[in-house]
Amino acid sequence: MISPLTKQIFENRKFLFIHQVKEWAEILVNFETRNKYKVIDENGTPVGFMAEEAGGFFDSIKRMIFRSHRGFKISLFNVSKEQVMTFKRPFFWFFSDLTVFDSNNLVLGHIYRRFGFIHKRYDLVTSSGEVFGKISSPMWKLWTFKIMDSKDREIGEISKKWGGILKEAFTDADKFGVSFEHLDDQKKAIAFGAAISIDFDFFEDNVNRNRSQNF
Repeated sequence: MISPLTKQIFENRKFLFIHQVKEWAEILVNFETRNKYKVIDENGTPVGFMAEEAGGFFDSIKRMIFRSHRGFKISLFNVSKEQVMTFKRPFFWFFSDLTVFDSNNLVLGHIYRRFGFIHKRYDLVTSSGEVFGKISSPMWKLWTFKIMDSKDREIGEISKKWGGILKEAFTDADKFGVSFEHLDDQKKAIAFGAAISIDFDFFEDNVNRNRSQNF
């Protein structure tokens, strides 16, 4: 069961938006520091912020070598700076597994990347083992990842190109919109974690290459 502190992030919300924040060192010298994000709701109101846990020198080397395949730990804090969620993913070669924890460090679920020849595939799984959502996005659809249930009904969407609320905010490729109005709060938290996994899997290296071309 989701903790009350974590529940407050998702309760009565249909959308959340994630905006990666650039650090000056990252922009000026193309040296990748830990990732940081702002989280806002459908009204543009700040909900919290996320930060990737920074390591020492060897962790920085691993980040540069393994890129999107590296292991990471990202924490979500509310506006009162209380830690409300944690997302952990170990290093992987082919198929990633991101684990979602609530504020009590209890597992809420997993996001498993699956094999897909022409599709980007993920399973969204609760801590009890229920596969409540699947993502199967064609490789040529770069920006939209629809979440479908077992009856092939759309129950959510993760998008880099947002056509609805706060469309004007999506002026670059470092923002995600997560729609999950048909899910309970625990499953919303897992869908939110799926956006993080997708960002690292498919957009992390592209952002780094674009920076290299621009400077």
